Amino acid sequence: MIGKRRILRTSALGVLLATCSLFSVVYMEQIERWVIEWFMVLEPGTLISSLWQSPSMDINVDLYMFNWTNSEDINDPTVKPRFQEVGPYRFTERMQKLNVQWHNENSTVSYMRRSRFDFQPELSVGNPSDTIVQPNLLLVGLYQKMLFWGPVMRSIVMMALHIDGKELTMVRPARSWMFDGFDTPLIKLSKLVPTNLVPEMQFPYEKIGYAYPRNGSMEIYGHHNVYTGKDDFKKIGQIARWRYNNFTEASPRCKLKGSTGEFHPIPLVKGRPITYFLPDLCRELQIDYSGTTIFEGVEAFVYKGSARNMANGTDNPENSCYCQENCQEVRSGLLNISSCWYGAPVFASHPHFYQADPYYLEQVEGLKPDKDRHEMVIMLEPRTGMVLEIKARIMASLLVEPKTQSIYRKARKTFFPLIWADYNVRISADLLAYVKLIPILEFVGKICGILGVALGLVMIFWYPHQMIWQKRLMQKIEINPMDSTKEPMKNIVLEDSPLLIGLQYKEAEENPR
Repeated sequence: MIGKRRILRTSALGVLLATCSLFSVVYMEQIERWVIEWFMVLEPGTLISSLWQSPSMDINVDLYMFNWTNSEDINDPTVKPRFQEVGPYRFTERMQKLNVQWHNENSTVSYMRRSRFDFQPELSVGNPSDTIVQPNLLLVGLYQKMLFWGPVMRSIVMMALHIDGKELTMVRPARSWMFDGFDTPLIKLSKLVPTNLVPEMQFPYEKIGYAYPRNGSMEIYGHHNVYTGKDDFKKIGQIARWRYNNFTEASPRCKLKGSTGEFHPIPLVKGRPITYFLPDLCRELQIDYSGTTIFEGVEAFVYKGSARNMANGTDNPENSCYCQENCQEVRSGLLNISSCWYGAPVFASHPHFYQADPYYLEQVEGLKPDKDRHEMVIMLEPRTGMVLEIKARIMASLLVEPKTQSIYRKARKTFFPLIWADYNVRISADLLAYVKLIPILEFVGKICGILGVALGLVMIFWYPHQMIWQKRLMQKIEINPMDSTKEPMKNIVLEDSPLLIGLQYKEAEENPR
């Protein structure tokens, strides 16, 4: 007989196995999400934190400059400014996070970001020595600030500008406009003015340049504080504070929000936009959901920059808080980031005014918006929110408008394109291989779960089935003898048997009468 303990133990294990396996099959997606969240939470010493601090993927940055080819006609309002796009100048960015500090009390981590940009001449069309002509950015910014100064201070500065500040254009090599930077007599003059006397005259750096001093410096990106996702995983990678505040000095009414680029709240939801916090703009930028696609065998959510993302506060109320105080709201397509560029009237947009109001393109010559070259496209893996590919394209423009005391008083109001950047990021082959394993592991997990349910059911019913089978066998054995006694044996006629006839004949010969 099979022991009762053995039966109970096997059945209990079968129930446990079948229950757990069925649970894993039904709630496979939730279990997968829990495992991913557990793995991705930022904590000291973990693999994901190491990859986060020193990303293995390189970022390719293509910079394009706009050369102003008819600057001699600036004082003729009937002539449109004409521009020639020069580039690309290819750089490879390698990023690190330094001075990392963990804050368990509010589940955040602080760091300073440093990037190194290396020029790639073999992948560039432009040469760093190319001569680039652009409007005098310093003077335009200074004249913009002077509008809000008192008459005495304005007169003093105007006298200084008459001595050395009459250049309508700045002619410098491309390298100086980008990472090297360059100084001017006006910057040198500002260093002689006491800071407390004219704080508006102070320049943040000893040189100017669109990417200066970005190369190898931590100062320009500022102090970052982001959520680790430990208390609330939906906040992972989202900006908490920048430069020690939860708002920017450029837009004090707007609370900081958006991803710093590495993480997104998962799982991604179809139809919902994603947001990035961009230090270069001192604000967030929304990217709208566009659809799904297959990226090298992996399902991907596609996000694209739309006209709504660059709309003004009237057309898109979500952008209204970023234009305040002395902010000049313009037609949709350009974002006013003047307060982020130290008061200079600088505006951000898609390259070549792509998806912007036609007004901007009509004011200049030489620009050709192209969807394939100028559209912002981001592809993310929906389960992990991991970046598969990024094509982030953005342009900076300078507003030059006629003012009474300005050297541009005869110029027509125009948004001068200055520079645009094309950031290209693509997931590495190693990381892509791990991403491809996720659906495979999910399929294997479901198969194992189904097999576990089947094995559990076998363990539950194995011994009861054996007992029933043995009971039926014993009954059959008992029934057969009883049936043989009840039925009378049939008389078998043996006289005619050949064997007996032979025996009888032999006996007759041996015993004759």
